[in-house]
Amino acid sequence: MNVEQAKRFYKEQFNMFKDLIDLETPYLPDAEQIIDQLGRPFTTVLELGAGNGLLARSLATFDKKITTVELVPEMVEFARKFNNPNIQSLCGSFYEIELTDTFDTVLYIDGFGVGTDEDQINLLQRIYNWLNDDGVALIDIYQPEYWKKVSGQKMTPIRNSNVLRVYGYDETRNRMTDTWCYEDKPNEKYTQSLACYTPDKIYEMCKKANLTITAYFPGGAMDFEKWEYKEVVGLSECLSYRIKVKKRK
Repeated sequence: MNVEQAKRFYKEQFNMFKDLIDLETPYLPDAEQIIDQLGRPFTTVLELGAGNGLLARSLATFDKKITTVELVPEMVEFARKFNNPNIQSLCGSFYEIELTDTFDTVLYIDGFGVGTDEDQINLLQRIYNWLNDDGVALIDIYQPEYWKKVSGQKMTPIRNSNVLRVYGYDETRNRMTDTWCYEDKPNEKYTQSLACYTPDKIYEMCKKANLTITAYFPGGAMDFEKWEYKEVVGLSECLSYRIKVKKRK
């Protein structure tokens, strides 16, 4: 998936969500988790792939100053309508946008893996440049072993809707696929494809960008046999895991 394909997917996903779930009210548990995982005082935040701005609005309630970068203009417009003085919402690709400021914290929550491995290393190098010397970044990484197991699984991600979601995995390119459509329009499909990395692989990629991983935080996983979601599972079993990185000394 390239940047233009990502732009189309996230726009359509946003259109599916915006009238069915609450995207306006800050959700404090996500912000509190990030604050806990960072484990250090911070004031300024750069959020990449900020979507509808919900996480930024949640962090802003803790008196953080946040700059967000989002690719889809419609989502940036939605985020800006809240006029939060602690949030600056920018529209553009984080592979190309020029930022002169540096930040205590850089966040890329859900979405890492657009483009090639070289693109990811380039982005990690950009994150290095956006961090203050003692800054910390949190980045979500998709775990390949989980996606291999769940390929072909179908679900309805939004209750009381006719939206259908299908998981997949491209073995030859080590990429997850996440396809969305309306059940009554099965031929109008929207797919994101994101690179998956083992903990060892992402460690080596960070090293090339002069970053070091200081912690791994496993996420959750769906048990499709029981149709239960487990909030935290092992690092080799999770849908995705979060890495905490800082500049190498």
